[in-house]
Amino acid sequence: MNTTEIDLNQNLIQRSRTAREAAGGRPIEIFGGASDEIRIVYESDDFSVSTSGSNTRLGIRVLDEHRPGFVSTNSTSEKAIQEAVTEAYSIARLSPPSAHYGLASPELKHQERTEFVHEDSGLLALSEAEIIEIAEEVISRAGSDPRIRLDRVELALVRDGRTILNSNGIELGMRRAYINWTALGMARDGDQVTSFDYDGGVAFSRDQIQSRIETSMERFSQSVLGCLNPGPAHSYRGQVLLHPALVRQFVLGTVASNANGKNQQDGTSPWKDQIGQTVCSSGLTILEDPLDTDRLETYIPFDREGHFTDRHELVKNGVLNFVGHNIYSASKAGSKATGNSAGGSGGTPGVGFFNLKLELNENLEQQELDKIVQRMGKGLLIKRFSGNADPSSGHFSGVAKNSYWIENGEIRPVKEVMVAGNLFELLNQIVAGTDQDYEVMGGARAPYLLVDGVSVTSGQ
Repeated sequence: MNTTEIDLNQNLIQRSRTAREAAGGRPIEIFGGASDEIRIVYESDDFSVSTSGSNTRLGIRVLDEHRPGFVSTNSTSEKAIQEAVTEAYSIARLSPPSAHYGLASPELKHQERTEFVHEDSGLLALSEAEIIEIAEEVISRAGSDPRIRLDRVELALVRDGRTILNSNGIELGMRRAYINWTALGMARDGDQVTSFDYDGGVAFSRDQIQSRIETSMERFSQSVLGCLNPGPAHSYRGQVLLHPALVRQFVLGTVASNANGKNQQDGTSPWKDQIGQTVCSSGLTILEDPLDTDRLETYIPFDREGHFTDRHELVKNGVLNFVGHNIYSASKAGSKATGNSAGGSGGTPGVGFFNLKLELNENLEQQELDKIVQRMGKGLLIKRFSGNADPSSGHFSGVAKNSYWIENGEIRPVKEVMVAGNLFELLNQIVAGTDQDYEVMGGARAPYLLVDGVSVTSGQ
């Protein structure tokens, strides 16, 4: 990958300065995103695509007498950028005003550090031939058993950058390099075919690649093969064991949605005005840690509006402890922005959290996985869920996929079954968790959780 060309962030900053100059001193914010990548796709038992390309986009947000205007453009010429600024102000003149709109103001930290770089020279030096060799390694590991049928494998070497610049004097940039891969496939044994499953990984240095491929593709092959020879499940209402991947979706996803200040103000979260109140099991602490450099895939040093991010405990020992805000929602709440403005160059700032983690404390029983399986007696282990899960009402119903039946300490695959319940009730009916976290796709980690109050309906 060529690193001799102008730096991604320098390019974005130069174009952003052109936009700021075109604003003529009026309020403006420019969020830039850019990437260079080499991508390889394997499908139908052959390499089908090998491409390289670049993408650059500016999100131009302006204010005119508290009226917002926004234009997203991938145009690179000075004239096109100036025209985009003019268009943004034209949109602003037609927009309803609100005193809650605003732009971030610089703090002392904005002078101390303006750029964040995580690029491994060994990774960037990979040739296309070496990238193909890595892709072949992923394919070999993913399809190590002859019963596995790979539908698609993708691998990409990526450099990306993001910048934020505004008329108040903020200029920040971040860039990184990484290689990521995913495998999608099923298992087939005679006339028996499993449902599709997928997994993947990411590496931020050359020396991480081999071990992370081995770990992620072993996880993939075990999951696919583990779905062969499914037996019947049983209908009941009670305890189910949530796989770490589903813990992320059901537990972390629900908390993130309801600790979102904008959602609370929009009336889509029942946790409005619940700071200091118990919202889930006292055994849970859920936090965001955007500055964790061990998880560079979710490392976010500054947010969509240019505020610096920080570690926050959203829920502490079951109590709602923190509500995230961008400038607009913070102003409506009479508070300050918290570094939780989310989004990219394709849209206006929202509210979100970065690198969510779940920690269990002494208020919740923690055991090794096999002991939790023994304790459960019998019931369903759910790995994947396909259906409707509403974080506002809490209701969920759908199909448990790639899941297993537990009975007498044994775990066997089951055919798809229906599951239903309420996410808020689930958060308050956590019975136990594993005493260690397990890695899931993308490098995230979470424990298994044993929860109660879920309805399981088997068609067998």
